[in-house]
Amino acid sequence: MNLKTRLSVFVPKNFRPGRAITLLSNAIEREIRICWAFTWRDLSASVIPGAMYTTAALRSLESTPTASLVIQTLTRSLIYFLLYIYAFDIANQINGIAEDEVNKPDRPLPSGLVSLRGAYIRWYATTAAHLVVGAAWGVLPWTVIWVLSTIYASFYGGDKHWVTKNILFMSVGSVCLLQAAWALVAPLTAREWRWALLLSSILGIVASVQDLRDLEGDSIAGRRTLPVVLGSNFRWIMATIICTAPLVCWMLDLLVCYSGIGLALSMFYLAYRVFSGCTKEYDHKTYMMLTYIYCGCISVRMVSR
Repeated sequence: MNLKTRLSVFVPKNFRPGRAITLLSNAIEREIRICWAFTWRDLSASVIPGAMYTTAALRSLESTPTASLVIQTLTRSLIYFLLYIYAFDIANQINGIAEDEVNKPDRPLPSGLVSLRGAYIRWYATTAAHLVVGAAWGVLPWTVIWVLSTIYASFYGGDKHWVTKNILFMSVGSVCLLQAAWALVAPLTAREWRWALLLSSILGIVASVQDLRDLEGDSIAGRRTLPVVLGSNFRWIMATIICTAPLVCWMLDLLVCYSGIGLALSMFYLAYRVFSGCTKEYDHKTYMMLTYIYCGCISVRMVSR
């Protein structure tokens, strides 16, 4: 029996290599579209700052890193933080179908792009992959903390109250992001710990800005977010808190000189937007601006050693 005859036992008679390649290509393209649909709103709060902070860690090395090391490390960073946000977004959106039908009907689950079963399969797969790469690349503790935080926030009620949803979860998530991004390259020092804890704490305090855009859906879901709790008073209270943030940063020596001035101006404008917002679209852009400010703070570490 020749090789062709032996292979025919395992290969269907109607098998066409070209058709198989087309099917595989279509499947990959579909998964990319699904990944984008789940994550595009959160890339500026995950993949982008993660890659930026990894870049800052590369610049902190005593010897200039080789091109191959830079490419390898940034590739790892992009893969790691794509899994970081993809796994979270799937879990978060599985938990939030009812309010997404009101707030964000274009998301994969309410739009019908993905079934609930398909979402669970992808969540298990991405979470497992995230843990595997976290272990392989030396950042497993931060991966485990993030996975456990995601499970608590998405499946055990951690998203139901503003304290656990923003002050706790957002702060912990930011610490996991920053510490993992740095540890992909270099050991964590006291300076990195202090900087990550300060920036993450401030982010957690002002992160309730994101809940302005989801007020109607959160009310339906029974969430006690700060805009729901404070009602019409939320805007001026949060605007006041945001205006004091630059002063706190100066007092704690988080950002100084030109970076401090830039932070102050951007935070004052953010406060103005919070106070004057009146539509979901406007409030969404306000939250996105907060993520840009977060990236801007990280960029300071990229240009200074």
